[in-house]
Amino acid sequence: TIRFENKVTDLVIKRGRLTALVINGTETLPCDTAVLAVGHSARDTFEMLYKRKLHMTPKAFAVGVRVEHPRQKIDEFQYGKGAADKKLPTASYKLTYRASCGRSVYSFCMCPGGFVVNASSEKGRLTVNGMSNHDRMARNSNSAVIASVTPEDFGSEHPLAGIEFQRKWEEKAYLAGNGAIPVQTFSDFKEDKKTDKFGKILPNTKGKTAFANIRECLPDEVSEAIIEGMDAFEKKIKGFSDGDTVLSGIEARTSSPLRMERDESFQGSISGIYPCGEGAGYAGGITSAAMDGIKTAEQLIENMDKKYNIL
Repeated sequence: TIRFENKVTDLVIKRGRLTALVINGTETLPCDTAVLAVGHSARDTFEMLYKRKLHMTPKAFAVGVRVEHPRQKIDEFQYGKGAADKKLPTASYKLTYRASCGRSVYSFCMCPGGFVVNASSEKGRLTVNGMSNHDRMARNSNSAVIASVTPEDFGSEHPLAGIEFQRKWEEKAYLAGNGAIPVQTFSDFKEDKKTDKFGKILPNTKGKTAFANIRECLPDEVSEAIIEGMDAFEKKIKGFSDGDTVLSGIEARTSSPLRMERDESFQGSISGIYPCGEGAGYAGGITSAAMDGIKTAEQLIENMDKKYNIL
């Protein structure tokens, strides 16, 4: 049964074990086993679980920007000249770099022939994501270029510290664009100044855009690592660090900022709760989340077999 417009708003726990879920604050649904695959942005659920003392710890993730390049330029570099005549799939890429400060800088969620989208989920805060239609033939290809951040950057060991870190910079992004997606050329990003006009590359977005200085929306050390990484990526894809490259900010929801700790049976500190996937801190994308879902299901079945002595 798929229940639309239903949200788990609380847990009923007796002697350290789950006995029911509270739905929409009113309905009590008896339940002794629940897989929590809530996704990396279920902030209200994270807060509820914290109040219910589910053991969670802060974890590293990454923040940064979306970068856009002409689709045909990426195709040409990856496939060679005349790529458009060869009827090949729109090209993708994957880039990684270790900055001099020690932070990992890498491309993430690459969208060939796609769009940058406003993916905001909270009032007064802004974050972006990327998408591609089935044909992958939009004029630009984009990906996130992000730098790692750790609990040391949050300045706290509180399980929800990473969420507050995200919110802080998402609020700055919202203000920088006055609610629209802040955009900037890479040359202006390097010079730490607000963009006032585009060059030869125009943004391809779902949602309004506004010229801004995105460096005001990111920690200084993250911005510096991204600049260093973009320049390094130029050695792998010519034109990647072109000054007219369009940056959109900020990409703050790359993975969960916390981990719901689980034991060898895959259960959390509340018996019967099975934290799973990206939101629980055990995956970093669609494929790895699916794999963790399979592992969680297999472990749950094994636990049930033992509980009921099924051979």
